[in-house]
Amino acid sequence: MEFPLVSIIVPMYNAAGCIARCVKSICAQSYKSIEIILLNDGSKDGTLSVCRALAAQDHRIALVDKPNSGAADTRNQGLALAHGRYVQFVDSDDWLAPDFTEKLVTAAETHAADLVIAPFWMVYPKDYVEHTRPWEKVLGTVLRRNPPRTRAYGYLPAGVYTGQEYARQLIEKPNTFYYGVLWNKLYRRDLLAGHGIRFRQELFAEDQLFNTEYLRYVRTAVSIPDIGYYYLQCSQSVSHSRVTTADILLLRRRVMGLYKSIYTELGIYPETRAAILRSAFGENEFTLPPLDTPQAHSCRL
Repeated sequence: MEFPLVSIIVPMYNAAGCIARCVKSICAQSYKSIEIILLNDGSKDGTLSVCRALAAQDHRIALVDKPNSGAADTRNQGLALAHGRYVQFVDSDDWLAPDFTEKLVTAAETHAADLVIAPFWMVYPKDYVEHTRPWEKVLGTVLRRNPPRTRAYGYLPAGVYTGQEYARQLIEKPNTFYYGVLWNKLYRRDLLAGHGIRFRQELFAEDQLFNTEYLRYVRTAVSIPDIGYYYLQCSQSVSHSRVTTADILLLRRRVMGLYKSIYTELGIYPETRAAILRSAFGENEFTLPPLDTPQAHSCRL
């Protein structure tokens, strides 16, 4: 197999306590043809000094120190610097299994895929405090709260899908992290650059909007069964603190309009119309059951 370059983009802000674990897991990947683009978004702690030490140990690391401008602009700057055939995103407080990038690239190269997607581990730290919104408190007896420390999530059976087939599957669970986030996927850089797909400045969910735009250009998608990404839940993140129910519903209405446009272009809007209309009220990983895997309780913080 050819070993095309993969650009791994890592934005970070005040991540001194976790960035070393993240970057070391990337440097330790069994797939060696990578460039690691670290973007320090104006951190006020020791993030920059930690990253300088890491960059001195691995020539594949490119470190960018920039004024604070938010996650969307920071990721866009990373895309502008990327040289790889493929692009992978990693959040600064998360980490990878040693063979995760290799599994993604192998699937992409084997099937000439425009998108590769994988299940992931959701990891809850010991001091995690769940923030619930008023409507969630009312439904507290229904919603699944106080999850175990680690849960595995994935909703698309392993296999190769056309763009239309992938879109049909996605719209059944459009609000899940699995379909909406960046870090459990591999993208083709030429599609991103050729169609001008970039991140918008949003209060939250800029990654879901990014993925929705990318959906227009996916002709072949591959779902792999291997779980290689560890996503650390943070109760202080924007999505858990500043975002209101009104913000969520407004965003979902916008995304619903995008789905209508894209699914019309794909020629599958009539058959998916009902699911698109339901998408504003869809569930996410906090209410859906995890994967049934014996490894789901194997990781602890």
